[in-house]
Amino acid sequence: MSGARKLHRALAWIAAGTAVVWATSGAFHPLITAIGPKPVAFQPPASSFEAAALPAPAALLASAGIGAASQLRYLAVDGRPVLQVQPAGQAERVYLDAASGQPMADADRSRAVALARHYSGRAEAAVAETRLVEQFERDYPWINRLLPVWAVRFAGDDAVTVYVDTGGDRLGTMSDASKRRWQGLFQTLHTLSFIQVPYLRVIAITLLTGTLLLTAAVGARLLLTRGGRQPLRRWHRRLAWVAVLPALLFPATGLFKLLVGQLPVAALPVPPNLASAALTALPFTAADGAIREAVAVPVIGGAPVWRVVAPRGEVLNLWLSEVDGTAIAGDDAALAGRIASGALGTPPAAPLSLVTAFDRDYGFANKRLPVWRAVAADGSGWYVETRSGVVAAKVGGPDGALDQAQALVFNLLHKGHVLDPLGVTPNQRNVVMSALAATVVLVALLGIALRRRAGRNREDIR
Repeated sequence: MSGARKLHRALAWIAAGTAVVWATSGAFHPLITAIGPKPVAFQPPASSFEAAALPAPAALLASAGIGAASQLRYLAVDGRPVLQVQPAGQAERVYLDAASGQPMADADRSRAVALARHYSGRAEAAVAETRLVEQFERDYPWINRLLPVWAVRFAGDDAVTVYVDTGGDRLGTMSDASKRRWQGLFQTLHTLSFIQVPYLRVIAITLLTGTLLLTAAVGARLLLTRGGRQPLRRWHRRLAWVAVLPALLFPATGLFKLLVGQLPVAALPVPPNLASAALTALPFTAADGAIREAVAVPVIGGAPVWRVVAPRGEVLNLWLSEVDGTAIAGDDAALAGRIASGALGTPPAAPLSLVTAFDRDYGFANKRLPVWRAVAADGSGWYVETRSGVVAAKVGGPDGALDQAQALVFNLLHKGHVLDPLGVTPNQRNVVMSALAATVVLVALLGIALRRRAGRNREDIR
C-alpha cells in the first residue's frame, strides 16, 4: 500500500465525520432562510404630520430632564408630531408630545408592535411577548447588525418573532420556531458555537479543517492512480472527481474567513451624542406642510444637522439646516460630505457616490440603504448613512485589504456567487451549492464504508 493511501485511510474517520457534519449543515443552511417567515412589506409605513409652530427641541428635552441624546427625530404617531429621543446611554427610546412636551407612556414598545404588525402582516394577531434586545444573541446574531431592537413575538404555534429598530423604523429580521431550531442546529454543527472557551473553538475548527483538507488533497493525488475493481471503490472514485474541488474549497475558504475574523479590526468612528441645549431651533415652520420626519443627524467633529423629509406626491422633498435654524445650501450629498469628512478626518479623495442597492463590496448584511460611498486617501471605501450619521461600513484600504479579500473569496467560492455571471438565480445557486455539498457527504460515507470493509478483511482493498 502506498504512503499516500495509508495516510488517506488513517485520516478517514476524522475527515469523513468532519465532512458529513459541515457539508450537511452547510447544504441545509439556505433552507433556513427559505423555511422562515417572510415580510409582507419591505419599506417602513408611510406617515406624516402637519408642520406647526412648536416649542424648540431644547425646551422639550430640558423639561424631560434629558441633557444629551444619541438619536433624536420628529415623526408622526397617530398623525400627531412626536419627538422621539434616545437618551445617551439608554436603549429604550422616549417619546415626547411635540407640542406639550408630555412623555408618552410605553410608546417605544407600542411602536415596536406596530412596526412588527406592518412588516409581518399580522394586524390582528395577539402579542405573546415583547423584549428589548441590547446585545446580539443566539436567536439574533451579529449578522443582523442593528441594535438595540425590539423582539415582538406573536401568539401561535409557529411563535413568529419580528425584530424591529424603532429608531429607523427598520426590520431587523423575522424568525419562527422552526427557523430558530434549524438556525440553532446550524450554529452548533457548522460553527461549533457550543465551545465558549476563548480560542478553543478556533483551534478545534482549525484542526478538523486541516485534517479534512489534508485528506482531500491526498485523495486528489490518489485520483491520478489506477483505481480498484470493486463497485464500491469505483463509485467512490467517480464521485470523488466531482467532490474533490468543493471538498478543498469549502473548508479552505471557511477557515480563511475564520482566521481573518480573529485579527484585530479598528472600530468604526461613532457619531457623537447630541447636546440638548444646542438644539435651539425648530427644523421646520408652520408653512412647510406635511412632514414625514425631521432627524437631528450627528456629525463627527462638527455640529449636528437637521435633515427634514416631506412627502410631495411620489417625490420626497428634503432640506437641511443647522441646529440654530440656518438653512444649508445643498442636498443629501452635502450632508454625506460632512459626515464622511468628519469620519475620515479629511475631505474625501473623490466625489461621493450614492449606493441604493447591496453589491459585492457593500453586502446585504450591512442592512442600511441608501448610503453614500466616500473614498479615503488610502483607497478605502467608507459608507455613510445621512439619515443617522452612522458609518455603516469600511471596505478595503491597507488595513482592510485582507478582510476584503476573504469576503470576496468567501462570497465567490463558499457561497457560490462565482455562478452569478452565468445568470443563475439565488435559488438555483443554492441548489447547485447544496448538491456539491451533498456529493462531498456521499463520497465521505462511501469512504467510511471502504474503511470498515478494509478493517474487517484485514487486507488492502485494490
